Amino acid sequence: MPYNKTALAVLMILTAALTAVSCVDNNRNMGEGLIPGSAIITVGTKTFDLPVTNRAIDSLQSSNNYNMLVGTMTDDVFGTVTANSASFILPYSDSTDFGDTRELIGAYMTLTIDSTYYLDPSQQGIHQRIRIYKLTVPMDSALQFCNSITPDCYDPVPVTVSDPVIYGMGEIRVDLTDEFASELLALNLEDFQDVDKFIEKIPGLYIATEKPAGSASGGRLNYLSLGYSTINLDYRTDVTRNDGTVERVDTTEAFVFGYTTALNNYSTTSSALESETPGDILYLEGLTGVKPHISARALKEMLDVWIAEEQLENDVLILSRAELRFPFEKPEDYTRFDKEHPATIYAFTSTPWATDTLRFLNPLRDAYFSTTSLGDIDRANLVYSLDVTSHVQMLLQTPAEEVNESMDLWIAPLLEITNSYGEIFYDLDNGSYNKIILNGPTAERHPTLTLTFGKTPIPGTKTEN
Repeated sequence: MPYNKTALAVLMILTAALTAVSCVDNNRNMGEGLIPGSAIITVGTKTFDLPVTNRAIDSLQSSNNYNMLVGTMTDDVFGTVTANSASFILPYSDSTDFGDTRELIGAYMTLTIDSTYYLDPSQQGIHQRIRIYKLTVPMDSALQFCNSITPDCYDPVPVTVSDPVIYGMGEIRVDLTDEFASELLALNLEDFQDVDKFIEKIPGLYIATEKPAGSASGGRLNYLSLGYSTINLDYRTDVTRNDGTVERVDTTEAFVFGYTTALNNYSTTSSALESETPGDILYLEGLTGVKPHISARALKEMLDVWIAEEQLENDVLILSRAELRFPFEKPEDYTRFDKEHPATIYAFTSTPWATDTLRFLNPLRDAYFSTTSLGDIDRANLVYSLDVTSHVQMLLQTPAEEVNESMDLWIAPLLEITNSYGEIFYDLDNGSYNKIILNGPTAERHPTLTLTFGKTPIPGTKTEN
């Protein structure tokens, strides 16, 4: 889960003096006891070729608080991405009482699509057929992964009179079946007063995209911001006027669809691009797509070989900076490049939940420490730079036999979230779609890890001065 920036202590690092190779007297305020007060620190830098592969993840977290993602799109290189989405229905009022003489007139939904993603302008307004189903299970933690919603989770009969077709941005009116409208009209005052009771009876809706025919490239993804799509329930009831007369009136009750949380159920087919020896190219696709993967064991082995070669076994090593760099080549079409590429990528670890195949991707805590290399794209130098200092420091201090896959790094798009208190959080961007081709390990400008470090002999060793 994302970490709170205000709650984190800054990792102990050496100061900016560790930017060039030299020897300096130790400042007793640095190191906080890790370095003897009388020690002399030698500082330097080392750049490694990064041991990186391409892997895909079957399942990761799907919950987000900003949009529903619906649609399908096929790319000649990355394959097909399909996105479906579920969210809550909630009433605007907590005091609605339909009365004992309620009579259904009808109901309709207004879906609001406020942005789209497509690669070919000819796909901007294509017809995409969707189906809308009623959830039969609660939207709880059991559905929080991108492949959690299965046909067992919703009624197979759509709640719409016909299958809606979406054309891109704008509002779409969708007529709802009388059967579903009757379920809304059957709600009582107590259901409106208690959100839990309401959700127990109306868990939410699930929007599924019709799969494309054939394998031709094209398609479109559609973003529905939470809180802007509505359901209007038209009904007739008796109203008692102030003078005691009873009048039968037509009225409307409104509900919001897409409230607070969306569960985006998505799938990708770029696992075909997985490779343990990527060559000149690394693929990075958002959501569950293929991503650069760095084995913690391979990274630890690389560091241990360097320590042995440089005879640093008897030295204390403290990092001032550890930076991953992922270069890419100059794009031929910047307009398309700007649409495709993620603005920020970062390093994540993978944490299992319940089973090993259900996993959260969590950004390294280094995201909260760095002010210069958070993974923003550097268009001038054609590179992404990622500060991973504390993670590499941890690997240096961890015995090789204790390094495991939970320390592996996955490179994925990063989302910055600012809450109403101005606090900044970082998380996986699981509500947007991006893709980019990075340079691989055998390219001239290839991925690297650069360490800026300080070293001093361990007290009592032969190398100590």
